[in-house]
Amino acid sequence: MPRSQSLLSLALLLIVAACAPPAKAPEAPPVDVAALKDAIQAREKEWSTAYLAGNATGVAALYTEDGASVQASGDSWGGRAAIEKNMKAQLDTIAVTSREDITEEVIPAGDNYIIEVGRYSYQGTSKTAAKTPRSASGRYMVLWRKDADGAWRLHRDIGSEAAPKKA
Repeated sequence: MPRSQSLLSLALLLIVAACAPPAKAPEAPPVDVAALKDAIQAREKEWSTAYLAGNATGVAALYTEDGASVQASGDSWGGRAAIEKNMKAQLDTIAVTSREDITEEVIPAGDNYIIEVGRYSYQGTSKTAAKTPRSASGRYMVLWRKDADGAWRLHRDIGSEAAPKKA
C-alpha cells in the first residue's frame, strides 16, 4: 500500500504542477528611447559634418559594409564602396554651406536595430563657374544597425525631397 500511495501522490503532484501557470521569463530592461535618440542624432551630426566637408569617405564610413542608400531621385547605391563613389560624384558638383538633419523619432527594433524618421535640409552653391545657389529639404527614414564593434551605422537609408517652394 505505501508504494501505491507514493505513486498516487506523485501523480497528483504532477497534475498540480501541470496546471500551475508557467514561470515568467525575466523581463528585459526598459529601452531608453531618449538615449537611443541622442545616440542616433550624434551619428547624424557626424554624417552632416562629413557632408559639409565634402568628405565622401567619411559619409560612407557611417554605413554598414552592406548598407544601401536610396536617393530622392530613386537611384540606389548598395555597399559602402558604391555609397562612397556616388557620394563623391554628388559632392563634386556642389559646395555645401549648411546641412541639418533632425531626428524626429526613433523606434527600437530588437537589440541591434533602430528605425529613425527625420527631416533634412541643406544649402550650397554649384561648383560651376556660375556658382548657382542650390538647396533642398525633405524627409528620410533610416534603419540603423549596431555592428560588432558596438557602433550604430546606417544600414538602409531612404530619402524623399520636398517639392520646391513656389515663389
